[in-house]
Amino acid sequence: MPELMHTDTEVAAALNKACDDILDATGAEDEGLRDALNLMVNATADYLSGKAQDLHQVAELNYEADLGTILGWIAQGVR
Repeated sequence: MPELMHTDTEVAAALNKACDDILDATGAEDEGLRDALNLMVNATADYLSGKAQDLHQVAELNYEADLGTILGWIAQGVR
Protein backbone atom coordinates (compact mmCIF):
# COMPACT_ATOMS: atom_id res chain seq x y z
CA MET A 1 0.00 0.00 0.00
CA PRO A 2 1.53 3.37 -0.98
CA GLU A 3 2.27 5.94 1.70
CA LEU A 4 -0.28 8.77 1.71
CA MET A 5 0.97 12.32 1.69
CA HIS A 6 -1.16 15.31 2.56
CA THR A 7 -0.50 19.02 2.50
CA ASP A 8 -0.66 21.14 5.64
CA THR A 9 -3.86 22.66 4.28
CA GLU A 10 -5.47 19.23 3.77
CA VAL A 11 -4.52 18.09 7.28
CA ALA A 12 -5.86 21.31 8.81
CA ALA A 13 -9.10 21.06 6.83
CA ALA A 14 -9.65 17.44 7.86
CA LEU A 15 -8.95 18.20 11.53
CA ASN A 16 -11.28 21.20 11.52
CA LYS A 17 -14.06 19.22 9.79
CA ALA A 18 -13.71 16.40 12.32
CA CYS A 19 -13.89 18.90 15.18
CA ASP A 20 -16.93 20.64 13.68
CA ASP A 21 -18.67 17.28 13.22
CA ILE A 22 -17.96 16.32 16.85
CA LEU A 23 -19.13 19.70 18.15
CA ASP A 24 -22.30 19.54 16.05
CA ALA A 25 -23.02 15.97 17.14
CA THR A 26 -22.61 16.80 20.83
CA GLY A 27 -24.17 20.26 20.82
CA ALA A 28 -21.10 21.54 22.66
CA GLU A 29 -21.15 25.03 24.12
CA ASP A 30 -18.47 27.67 23.54
CA GLU A 31 -16.25 26.42 26.39
CA GLY A 32 -14.87 23.04 27.31
CA LEU A 33 -14.94 20.55 24.48
CA ARG A 34 -14.69 23.30 21.84
CA ASP A 35 -11.60 24.75 23.56
CA ALA A 36 -10.02 21.31 23.91
CA LEU A 37 -10.57 20.46 20.25
CA ASN A 38 -9.25 23.84 19.10
CA LEU A 39 -6.12 23.32 21.20
CA MET A 40 -5.70 19.86 19.68
CA VAL A 41 -6.01 21.20 16.11
CA ASN A 42 -3.50 23.97 16.79
CA ALA A 43 -1.10 21.57 18.52
CA THR A 44 -1.29 19.06 15.68
CA ALA A 45 -0.49 21.69 13.05
CA ASP A 46 2.33 23.18 15.11
CA TYR A 47 3.85 19.79 15.96
CA LEU A 48 3.74 18.62 12.34
CA SER A 49 5.34 21.84 11.12
CA GLY A 50 7.96 21.83 13.85
CA LYS A 51 6.84 25.23 15.14
CA ALA A 52 6.13 23.89 18.64
CA GLN A 53 7.42 21.09 20.82
CA ASP A 54 4.87 21.35 23.65
CA LEU A 55 1.53 22.90 24.57
CA HIS A 56 3.16 25.95 26.14
CA GLN A 57 4.65 26.83 22.77
CA VAL A 58 1.34 26.10 21.03
CA ALA A 59 -0.38 28.56 23.37
CA GLU A 60 2.28 31.22 22.72
CA LEU A 61 1.90 30.82 18.96
CA ASN A 62 -1.89 30.71 18.71
CA TYR A 63 -3.53 32.42 21.67
CA GLU A 64 -3.50 35.70 23.53
CA ALA A 65 -3.68 33.63 26.74
CA ASP A 66 -1.19 31.36 28.47
CA LEU A 67 -1.59 27.58 28.64
CA GLY A 68 -2.90 27.68 32.21
CA THR A 69 -5.75 29.97 31.17
CA ILE A 70 -6.58 27.79 28.17
CA LEU A 71 -6.62 24.65 30.32
CA GLY A 72 -8.88 26.52 32.74
CA TRP A 73 -11.36 27.17 29.93
CA ILE A 74 -11.31 23.49 29.10
CA ALA A 75 -11.70 22.35 32.70
CA GLN A 76 -14.51 24.85 33.40
CA GLY A 77 -16.50 23.72 30.39
CA VAL A 78 -16.23 19.97 30.87
CA ARG A 79 -17.38 19.81 34.48
